[in-house]
This record gives sequence, C-alpha cells and structure tokens, in this order.
Amino acid sequence: MYPTLFEIAGFRVDTYSVMWFIALSLAIVWVIRRLELYNIDEDAARSVMSISFLFMLFGAHAPEYFLHWREYFNDPSLFLDFNRGGLHEMGALLGAFISAFIFSVLSKKVSFLKLCEAAAIPAIFSMVIGRWGCFLNGCCLGVPTEFFTGVHFPFDRAGLFRHPVQLYYSVITFIIVILLLLVEKFIDRKYKLSNSDSIIAPLGLLLYSLMRLCIDFMRADSMWTISNIERWKYYAAVLPVPFECLWLMYGLRKLNKKIFK
Repeated sequence: MYPTLFEIAGFRVDTYSVMWFIALSLAIVWVIRRLELYNIDEDAARSVMSISFLFMLFGAHAPEYFLHWREYFNDPSLFLDFNRGGLHEMGALLGAFISAFIFSVLSKKVSFLKLCEAAAIPAIFSMVIGRWGCFLNGCCLGVPTEFFTGVHFPFDRAGLFRHPVQLYYSVITFIIVILLLLVEKFIDRKYKLSNSDSIIAPLGLLLYSLMRLCIDFMRADSMWTISNIERWKYYAAVLPVPFECLWLMYGLRKLNKKIFK
C-alpha cells in the first residue's frame, strides 16, 4: 500500500486525501456542466453547492467529532487535523443532502429535486475514485478470505489475504454510474431532462444503499464485530431505503404521466 504519496521537509501528503480531493473536484466540475441539462440557474446553484460542500465536509467528520467529543473539547486544535478519523461517506451525503435542501428552499431560485438529479451521478462517481484512496491507504479493510480476489496488505502476517472491499465499492459504484447514465439517456429521449426530476437521484441512492448492505458484511469492522456506538454507519445505509423507494415511486409515477399523457 502507499499511504504516503510524498513527503517534503517533514510535510507529509497522504494518498488518501489526494485521491478524495481529486474525486470531489471532478464531481463538482461535472455537476456544474450538468446544470444546463436540467435547466438550473448556474449562479444560484453555485451558491447552494458552495454551502453544501462545507456541510458535506462537516458531515464527513461529524461521526468522528461525536464519538470522540471529549478529546476535541479538551484540544480544539484537533479540528484542524483532517486526517484524524478519516472521512465517512454516509455523513458526507447526509450533510450535503440536508444543507442543499434547506438552502435551495431559502434561495427560491433552485429546484432541490433537479439539483439532486444533476448532482447524483457525479457524487456517486466520486466514490469510484475516492475508494482507491482507501485501498492505497490500507483503511476500510475486509475480512480474511481465500477467495481469488483476496489481497495481501503489508501490515498483515504472511499468507493472510483480505477481501479488497475498497475495490468492490469502486467497481460496483462505477457500474451504478453507467446504469444511471443509461437511464438518464432513456428519459431524455422520451422526455426532456429539463422537464424531469425525481428519478436519477433516488435510484442512485437506492442502488448505493443496496450496494453497501451487500458488501459491508465483508468489512473487518462489520456491524457484527464493532461496538454498538459505531453501528450508525450501517443503520445510515438501511434506514433511508424506504424513503428512497417512495421517492423513486413518486418520480416514476410523475414521469409516467408526462410521457404517456
């Protein structure tokens, strides 16, 4: 593994942060390029996205702050250590989702549903790249396995192979991105995307949640081995599923009426 990309004069640049920075930067650029597809005012959307990005970063670290609040209370300088505790996908998604909803409503210039449609595919794509940062960093480890996909990590004893769950995440989210692009193309052919909403975002979130539920049990820190206080990660993947299904059903029903009216 390569947790450190390079080090200059004692300053260490870790691969994990660089990969996620690249992933998020590409996602933001892609979202901006997709705004026109859904007829979204770019200036208003940029403002909402800027605020949501800050809340996304906070959400990504929020579980770490919550679980170790005493340490942060005693030493506030720890808030500046962004490598501490890593990033949490579900926290980041919730932070961005909730803040985007609030500020879209307040701005009255951006349709929250259309913004979700424009941002869904790039957001999921960011995990395709970002999860390679987890793999190179050696975090989010899988359980030991004898399956042919097993990978040996340098810090493990000789002969021990683990499920590369980080790469499973990356490959499956890439497949999800391809599926969403195909669905989006179909919708655009049948009915202009500028007049559509509530399909791509709920479908993407639902597929992502199902992916987490299918793969997370192969993680070394699965819900069957970690303490109760950390199980929020798995509940966060399970609890939104009914909401995502209802959201998708609403979008399909609405789109069906528009296409076949």
